[in-house]
Amino acid sequence: MHSQTEFDWRSIGALNTVSTLAQVGQFGIAFVVLPVWLVEQGLNASQLGMFAASLWLGQLPGLGFAPWLCKRFGDKQVILAGLFSTLLALSCAALVGWPFWLIAGALAGFGLGLRWIALEPWLYLIAPAHARGRLVGFHETLIALAPIVAPLLAAYFGIHGKAIFWIGAGFTLAAIVPLCLARSATIQTHQPGTGVSGTSTGGARMKAAIAQIFRQPRDHIFKQGIVIALLGGMSEAALSGLFAIFAQERGYAVLQITDLLALFGVGGLLLQYPVGWLTDHTSLGTAAISCALGTVLVALCMSLPLAYLPMQVAVFLLGGFITAFLTMALIASTTTGSGDMAQNVSLLSMLYTLSAVAGPLIAGLVMQTSHADALMWLIALAALSMASILALYGRNSRTR
Repeated sequence: MHSQTEFDWRSIGALNTVSTLAQVGQFGIAFVVLPVWLVEQGLNASQLGMFAASLWLGQLPGLGFAPWLCKRFGDKQVILAGLFSTLLALSCAALVGWPFWLIAGALAGFGLGLRWIALEPWLYLIAPAHARGRLVGFHETLIALAPIVAPLLAAYFGIHGKAIFWIGAGFTLAAIVPLCLARSATIQTHQPGTGVSGTSTGGARMKAAIAQIFRQPRDHIFKQGIVIALLGGMSEAALSGLFAIFAQERGYAVLQITDLLALFGVGGLLLQYPVGWLTDHTSLGTAAISCALGTVLVALCMSLPLAYLPMQVAVFLLGGFITAFLTMALIASTTTGSGDMAQNVSLLSMLYTLSAVAGPLIAGLVMQTSHADALMWLIALAALSMASILALYGRNSRTR
């Protein structure tokens, strides 16, 4: 049994609050609402796909160098740097035009990547190990508020002007207050024999980490996490970045689009903790296959000419299924039996982000040359591939 005095609940609460507030500005505004604003500025599917890809591409240096930066400067300082990067990105996006929005997108992604990797390993390492899966689900539930709050605030204050940038900046600045309440802790980001030298580059760390994974063939849960990260990241990024184009082609007004995005967020919010519970009590593969098959069914339904009410139901369900992929990838990185936790989180986050760069680029190009419904076809194909690979992998592992 673990007594409550063994754990730093003040820091656990403070770090969860930092994520909740920062996620509204860094993800809810930059990744969810800003694409809608850009559609109103006249961007087409291909251009919007490029912007969505820039958001995820900008995360890569943040994800790659965050462990080294945390070791050198401390977790709090790196989180703070990520928050200020987002503030600068929002300021630039409000003042410039195409193609300079791509630079602002990359900077916003960089800030999110820094905060993500600096905060989450810190949080999970000070958490009770016996409930880590549930804590991941709880934490993801809190940050899943962002894609609900941001579209609703944007709809209330108006999507056409500069209000969304003030909203994003306000929440990002507010995250600094609980950050000051978290007790600083020395986290061994790279342990001897399991990590990579702190002086190596992000690319070298990633290469060494990947090599380490394949030297451990029995680590099934981490390999499942790789499949989920690669195909889940592609799906989430394509949907969040290009949904505004899809909905606009269906004839929906801007307020209806923001309402649908909020419903997508509500679906993600309600399924996060159950996914953590299901993974704790069954297996990661079972949970992932269930969500992937649900994604296939709902995405195919959304490609049909649905009325607005059935579309609302479908978007709600799709939000729950797709958002769960990141939760399950994080569960894989924190419950695997090999490697250093911070390194595992960083690697799966990088893989998720790499696929998220490709998703909007591919979907935007296909939508531009064919039809907006191609977004749903691609999401269904990615989810079906995930379910098939995980099912085959599970069967092969049982026969060994």
